Amino acid sequence: MNKNDPMGEFDAGFFQGSRAERIARHLSSRILRKEFQVGSKLPTENAMASHFGVSRAVIREAIAMLKAEGLVETLQGSGAFITSTGPLATKAPDKLTRASLHSLMDLLEVRGSIEAAIAERAARTRTDADIQRIDAALERLRQAGEANLPGVAEDVAFHSSIAQASGNRYWVMLVQTLERAIEIAISVTRVNEARREDFTSQAAGEHQAIRDAIVAGDPVAARRAAALHMEEAAARIMSADQNFWKTGGSPVVNLPTT
Repeated sequence: MNKNDPMGEFDAGFFQGSRAERIARHLSSRILRKEFQVGSKLPTENAMASHFGVSRAVIREAIAMLKAEGLVETLQGSGAFITSTGPLATKAPDKLTRASLHSLMDLLEVRGSIEAAIAERAARTRTDADIQRIDAALERLRQAGEANLPGVAEDVAFHSSIAQASGNRYWVMLVQTLERAIEIAISVTRVNEARREDFTSQAAGEHQAIRDAIVAGDPVAARRAAALHMEEAAARIMSADQNFWKTGGSPVVNLPTT
């Protein structure tokens, strides 16, 4: 291992799968080759984000995958530490968890690209009427949260209002094509976020950031906010345990494809 490059050279299969999956696979292979010692600390999130050219949210998602494999543990404020250099079958995710995660992460990856493009265009084309619709949808979403309601329909409506604000009917049609899959996925992510107050607050803040960037007419900020929302949703869902996937998370195992 090159001591000047603690994260090592990319493996041959690095460029297959989602960004988080690629990074997790790369780090996992190095851990299993015992290039890291038990008890040693992984580089910081900032260092890995810079090295791999991704956001910290993607790094957190990758580390969560390593935790699921029983290879690392995280200590708040201290970072991620190697706990094993061999696969631990007893700690590996069960088949349902893996199927659920794979299905949901695939959809979140697609939504990240779609939502980012839609928000960017909406920031360029939104009208006063569009802003009113977005604000009304966001307010209904906020009220649903305060009333401890699922808020799935309200969440879907908020993102739909942004698609309408893009002024591109084909974006609207694409979102409508994926509507059922998105609705199921949102129901799962919202159940997960409701488990923790900080998750709920983060999601609300991300929605507000998307709205603010669109209203400000800032396409770059709108794209960034929408993409970050999907990345953070993925990072939050990676914190869920196997019991969650057997209950609130199970509907995403077979997301509809049409």
